[in-house]
Amino acid sequence: MLDSVKFIFFVLILISFSAGAQEIKVNGQFQTDSIKIGEVFPYSLSATYPKDKILVFPDSTYSFHPFEIDHKKYFTTKTTEGFSYDSVVYFLTSFEIDTIQRISLPVFVVNRTDCTAVFAKMDSVFLQQMVKEVPDSVSVEQLPLKTNTAYQTVSWLLNYPLLLIIGGVIIVLGIIIWIVFGKRIRQYFILRKLSKSYNKFKQDFENAVHELENSYSTRQAETTLAMWKGYMEQLLSSPYTKYTTKEIFQMVKNEKLRAALKQIDHTIYSGRKPLESTPMNDLKEYTEQKFHDKVQEVKNG
Repeated sequence: MLDSVKFIFFVLILISFSAGAQEIKVNGQFQTDSIKIGEVFPYSLSATYPKDKILVFPDSTYSFHPFEIDHKKYFTTKTTEGFSYDSVVYFLTSFEIDTIQRISLPVFVVNRTDCTAVFAKMDSVFLQQMVKEVPDSVSVEQLPLKTNTAYQTVSWLLNYPLLLIIGGVIIVLGIIIWIVFGKRIRQYFILRKLSKSYNKFKQDFENAVHELENSYSTRQAETTLAMWKGYMEQLLSSPYTKYTTKEIFQMVKNEKLRAALKQIDHTIYSGRKPLESTPMNDLKEYTEQKFHDKVQEVKNG
C-alpha cells in the first residue's frame, strides 16, 4: 500500500513539472541558411510565457560559442490572453571553419532564489567555403609572369645623414620634454579621459532614468542597473558587472548605496510596481562622489 502511494505521488510530481515547463515556449533559429567567415548574420530568439513570470534573455556577457555577438535588437513585449511574448534578434559572426555550426540559446526564468534556464531547440547554419582547394606549392615554371617595358620613374635619393641628424634632434627634444612635463602630460590625458567617460555615463544614465519614469519596464530597469555597474567597473577597476548585490554590499560599506541597490533589486525581481527614481538618483550621487575621488587621486598621484 505504501509503495502505491509513493508511486502516485511521483507521477503527480512529474505531471506538475511537465505542465510548468509547457507554459514557457522558447524558439530560436537562424534567419539565414548559410554564412561567411567574418560576416554578421541574424539569429532570432523568442519566448511565450505567462505574464506573471519574469524572463531574462542572454546579454553580451553570455557565451555564444562557436559564434561571437556583434550587437542585438530587442522588441517590445506583447501580452494577450494572459500570455506575454518577447523576442530578441542577435547579430552574430563566426570565425570558425566548421562546415556546419550549431547553437541553442536559453531564456532565464527568474525565481525567488535562482534562475531556471529554458533552452530553444538546436539550430544549425551552413558555412560557405570561399576557397575550394589550396595548392601546397607552385613551381617557378607555372608562375604567371607579366612583361612591362614602359618607362619607370626613379625616385629621388634620400639624404640619410641629414635624416639621421634631424631624427636624433627630435628624439632628444622629445626625451627632455617628457622628463620635464611628462607627469603633467599623463595627468592631462588621464583626467580628460575620465571626464569624457563620466559625462557620457551621466547623460546616458539620466536618459535611462527619465525613460523609466515615463514608461517603466523590468528590462529597462535591468539595463539601467547594468549601465551603472559597467561604469563603476571601468572607473574603479573592480568587476562590478560580475558581482551580485550581496557581494557589492560586502565590498562597499555605504548604507545609502546598500538601501538603493536593495530597493532596485526588490522592484526588479518582484515585478509588482514601478521603480522609484530615488534609488537610481542615489546611485548617480554615489558615482559622482567616486568620480571626484578618482580625479583627486590622479592629481595627487
